[in-house]
Amino acid sequence: MTRNHEMLVITAILGCAVVGGCPGNDASDRAAKGTLTGQPTWHLGRPVIDSHAHVAPNLPSLARALEVFDKVGIGRFVVKSGGPVGSPRYQATMAMQKVLGDRMRVFVNLDWQGAGTPGWVDQEVRALEQARKDGAVGVKIFKNLGLQVRGTDGKLMTPDDPQLDPIFEACGRLGLIMAWHVADPVAFFKPVTPDNERYEELQVAKAWSFYGPEYPSFDTLMAAQEKRIARHPKTTFLLIHMGNNAEDLGYVDRLLSTYPNVYTDTSARIPEFGRHPAAQVRAFFIRNQDRILFGSDFIVDGTGSMQLGSVSHHEPDIDDAVEFFTRHWRYFETDATQIDHPTPIQGNWKVDAAHLPPDVLTKLYVTNAERLIWSIPLPGTRPPAQPAN
Repeated sequence: MTRNHEMLVITAILGCAVVGGCPGNDASDRAAKGTLTGQPTWHLGRPVIDSHAHVAPNLPSLARALEVFDKVGIGRFVVKSGGPVGSPRYQATMAMQKVLGDRMRVFVNLDWQGAGTPGWVDQEVRALEQARKDGAVGVKIFKNLGLQVRGTDGKLMTPDDPQLDPIFEACGRLGLIMAWHVADPVAFFKPVTPDNERYEELQVAKAWSFYGPEYPSFDTLMAAQEKRIARHPKTTFLLIHMGNNAEDLGYVDRLLSTYPNVYTDTSARIPEFGRHPAAQVRAFFIRNQDRILFGSDFIVDGTGSMQLGSVSHHEPDIDDAVEFFTRHWRYFETDATQIDHPTPIQGNWKVDAAHLPPDVLTKLYVTNAERLIWSIPLPGTRPPAQPAN
């Protein structure tokens, strides 16, 4: 089957859901009428943009993702795992974007094979140039940089390794957003014992433990992250997972106030920052209201299986996915106390809802992503008009 034929098949099967939702069948309409999976209902009347998702580029996975998005009020979304340029995943993801049009944007990934060898950096820069021509709007670097990627000397490549400078500079030159996952929650760097607050999660995902002398400390990674940011003032950084340090909002607040080229998202970190007093979280979001994007880290893999912010003990179904997003809305929109956060396996505790003002919700849910991501034109198009607020 040719790529054009594949796109026609996807369009025919998914119909108007693919191109942005059928009239009268949009979750935001149901939300405005108070029928979106119970309380809370999103009263702003516009579909949310999920700036951080992973949807495998095949028909079953896309169909499942769009089913969930329609039920919960996600209009547009960003796929952060477009693959290395030229790979089969990259080709399929870019084809999926052509079908979805304005509903989807793509971040590509680096190819770490050959990292540190002569010519590798130049190869990756050329790949990014091609990705921008093809319609990618950003690059996502996973946590393997600093924790797994090794150079030709066999040592871990640090996030601030100078040999990577041309890649980060290229992002600034090309207008590609650098979405960066540096480190994981602090508990993942501590001994995996029953005393570890993420013990249950680390028992399911054993590879997520980075405790031991073979790994850098959490603080070392945070220091390297800031050195890298300071080195590239013309590159836009989207520090995902609440600045990669959700337990310390003071740290994130300082980064946002110090570096105007830094943004962040909420993906998979409500359990961490939600433990802070609600008034403190609300003040943080109000103070940084132009720099925070909504993201879920919702994953649909190549088999159509879902992951809801983290691993789980059972295979999530559609109802689980709807509840996952509904808990996000409940946290951001209401003043409820001691509620379940979106992914309980991420910590056996409750959180107090942030109750953000409507204008802050609008920026979090929609306009910040429009300004940062949808303002980057796709090939053959003009930049969209900027939102009024």
